[in-house]
Amino acid sequence: MHSDHAERLPEPASPLAEGEAPHGVSLPAQEALLDDAGTGEDTLELAPPRHRLPQIALPDNVVLKGAVQKLVEQKARLDRLAAEGQLAGLLPPEWHGNGVRAIDLSSFVQGVLPFLQPAERGETAPARLPVRHVLGDDSRWGLADVPEPKSLAWYLASDDRANAGSKDVAEAYLVGALGLAWMQEGRSRPGFLRAMDQDSLAARVTMLGYPPPSELALYSVTAHGQPQIWCVHGRRRLRPLVAPWLSVPLLTAYGVPAPVAWPGSFPPVEAVAEAIAAARPGKLLPEVDLGRVVAKIAEDASSEAWQPVSLLQLNTWSPRWPFFLGTFVGLPSLLLVTAALALPGAVEAATVAASLGFAGGAIGALAVPWIHARRKHLS
Repeated sequence: MHSDHAERLPEPASPLAEGEAPHGVSLPAQEALLDDAGTGEDTLELAPPRHRLPQIALPDNVVLKGAVQKLVEQKARLDRLAAEGQLAGLLPPEWHGNGVRAIDLSSFVQGVLPFLQPAERGETAPARLPVRHVLGDDSRWGLADVPEPKSLAWYLASDDRANAGSKDVAEAYLVGALGLAWMQEGRSRPGFLRAMDQDSLAARVTMLGYPPPSELALYSVTAHGQPQIWCVHGRRRLRPLVAPWLSVPLLTAYGVPAPVAWPGSFPPVEAVAEAIAAARPGKLLPEVDLGRVVAKIAEDASSEAWQPVSLLQLNTWSPRWPFFLGTFVGLPSLLLVTAALALPGAVEAATVAASLGFAGGAIGALAVPWIHARRKHLS
């Protein structure tokens, strides 16, 4: 039996009364309510700007796009490591830049892309480049060095940076066949804009051509005891890859077949390696003409052949002066005295006969090909 005065159980507290949101409803944090961001002002500031310049068209190759983006990331990582001094002695000597630059950008690009001809330039026009496809120099300055990064990002990404004669103009080269660009002016911008989540930058873009993949071939060889990758253009021009771990993935994604063994129809590897070593001094990127290597091999082979020659054709002999004086002075004198004693009444005739006989023998010994020598020893 329940009493009318039984103690009533307290009713559950209301979530709103306790400052909690009911199920299915979430209230913003107190900091958000006090922040101006709640008014929508930041949303207006973060809205992407409208760009008038067109963006360059990338090749319709997903694998190639991924390889280019990976190369850009690797270059940025190399810049950071080199700036910290962690790559001393590990990079190709051709890549070392001057001053504060960790890696010379132009040398890096030409080392990764064999047979690139920067001197053969196409049209230059203002355009926008996707920052994930643009190589730069991340060793100079970055996001941490900028006091107002948002304002600087807007300024550097503006279309005005592509106007000729404008302040802080940006210039870039673009290999259209690969969808790969690198900065000529404004080299620190790509890395900074990527850190600021910008998609593109404006620049005056110069187009560069590149050989089609069908004209390039990669070969894996062992030269001087070291494994190497050689790239051949048009079955004649050859360049060794200074950084195959960067070049091979990009070239194979471009459509070049993977490295294969050196064909037997080409000159021997040893002869090509000697030609590369001879062409390397004084050249940033040594290049070898396989046709000239074949011609040199044939010339060296013919120089080893034996043939009849005279002493006048040799360039490796030196006269024995005592023998020369005894033969060309003493012997004629002895012949002259003998002839004079034998022919006391015809001294002049004996002298002439002895001189002519000796001169004829000497000329015959020098001019007649009575000896054999190698062709390479001929004068």
